[in-house]
Amino acid sequence: MHITCRAPYLRSVMHINEVERILKDSIVGKEKQYEVKRYCDHVCCESDFVLLSDGMEFAYIKFDDKSNMKKKQMNIHEEKMGTASFYIVIKDSDEFVPIDLACKVYPRNKMNSAFECTTDNLLQKLCDYRSTQYTTLSIEKVAEFFEKTLSSLIRGRMQAFISKIREETNLTDVIEDHGTYFMLSPKYEHLFFCSLLGSTSGTPKRVCRYTSLSSLFRTLSETRQSMCSTICMNDKTENDYSIKYISNAVPKSNVIQRMEARTLKTDAQSMSFILSGSRMGKKDDLNMWRLYGDDSKGVCLWYEIEDMPDNFFLSRVSYAKNETHAELAYLASKMGKAVCGRNFEVRNLNSWLHFFKPAEYAIEEEIRLLYEMPDVDMLESLHGKWILNSENGIIAPVVSFSVEKKNCQFPLVLSRIVLGPNLQERNINKEQLRLMIKNKQIRVTDDFEIAFSTIESYRK
Repeated sequence: MHITCRAPYLRSVMHINEVERILKDSIVGKEKQYEVKRYCDHVCCESDFVLLSDGMEFAYIKFDDKSNMKKKQMNIHEEKMGTASFYIVIKDSDEFVPIDLACKVYPRNKMNSAFECTTDNLLQKLCDYRSTQYTTLSIEKVAEFFEKTLSSLIRGRMQAFISKIREETNLTDVIEDHGTYFMLSPKYEHLFFCSLLGSTSGTPKRVCRYTSLSSLFRTLSETRQSMCSTICMNDKTENDYSIKYISNAVPKSNVIQRMEARTLKTDAQSMSFILSGSRMGKKDDLNMWRLYGDDSKGVCLWYEIEDMPDNFFLSRVSYAKNETHAELAYLASKMGKAVCGRNFEVRNLNSWLHFFKPAEYAIEEEIRLLYEMPDVDMLESLHGKWILNSENGIIAPVVSFSVEKKNCQFPLVLSRIVLGPNLQERNINKEQLRLMIKNKQIRVTDDFEIAFSTIESYRK
C-alpha cells in the first residue's frame, strides 16, 4: 500500500510528519504490497496522503488537525476516486508522542456508511470491508459497458469486439478484476485497440517507410532492424495531444492523474518500441521524400507483411477530423466511467496513445509497428542497447531484430528499395545494394527489386 501528501499550509510540519510515521508503522511487514506516500495534488479531493496497493491508489487520507471536516468534502463520486476504495479522515491526538490515531473511513460510493477504527487496525479493517462489499462483475455487464456510445462510427467498429466478449464463458479470459478497477486481458486489450483503430479487417499487408541511406546501410551491415523506445520519439508532444484530449473530454474525472501515477511503474516493468511507416499510397511522394527521406537523398523501403508474431502490433494511425477525435473521445468516456464500482484501466495506455494524432498529420497516412517487450530482462537477448538521443536529450533503450533469411525475427519483409530523386551515385549504389543484400543473406521477397524514384522535378 502507498500513501502521498500535499505541502502543509498552516498546520505543524511536526504533526504531518508524525502522521506519516504512524501510517508507515501500520504497514510494517507488508511493504511489498503497500506503500504510504505524501500527496501533492488531486482533482477530486483534498488529501494529505495516498495509500497505494500494488502501485495503484487504494485510499486517500486527510489529516484533520482541527476537527473541521465538512460533509461536502465527503461528496466524492466514483469516477473521481480512480482506483481508490476509501477516503479516510485521521483525527489529531492530544498525546505528546502518539503511536495510534483514530480514523473515520468513508467507503467509495457509500459515504453515509462511514465506520471508525484506528491506524493500528486500519489496514485490516479496509481489507475486511472491501471483501464483504464486493459487487460482482459479469461478462454481460462488461459487454454493456463497452457497448454504450453515441457514435455510430465507433459502435460499428466495436461490435465485433463486444460480440467476442459475449461468446466467452469465463470472465477471467476477458478481464483482470482488481476490486476497484479492472483491465482487459492482454488478448482483449489488443482486440479492443484493433477495433477502435479500425483494423478489424486484419493487419495491413503492405507498408512503405522513408529513411536515410545511412540508416538502411546500418540495417544491412548489422543484419538487424532497430526499433527505438516510445520514450524517445522524435516528437515528444505526440502523447501530449492524446493526454490533453482525454483530459478535456472528461475534465471532472481523475483519468490523467491515474495515467501519470501508473506511468513510471508500467515503464519499469515492460518496454515498448515503435517503427513508423506509411500506407502504400505514399510510396513515391515528394513531401514524404522531403520530410522523412533525407530531403530526397534517402530511400523508400517497401515491405510486405505475412504473419504478425506475438508482442507485435501493426495498425494505421487514427487522426482527428473536423476538430473532433471520435476514437479518443470513446476511450476517454470509458476511462472516465465505472462499472460495478470499478474504473476501467488500460494496461499499456502509454504505448497505445502513439496511435492517435492531430488532423494536421493526416496527410502522412501513417502506419506504426509496435513491439511490447513483456520483460525488461529480454533486452540483452534482443541485442538491446542504451542511447542518448542527441536531438531531445533522452536516454532510452533500443532493440533490434534479425533480418537474415535463416533466422529472421522482423515481421516486415523487404520487397523493394526505391532510391531517392537526389541520392548520390544512384546507379553505382543500386548495384552495390543488390550485392550487399545477397552477401548478407537478407530476407527479401521473391520479386524483390531496387528502383529509382519516378520524381524528376525535384533536383538539388
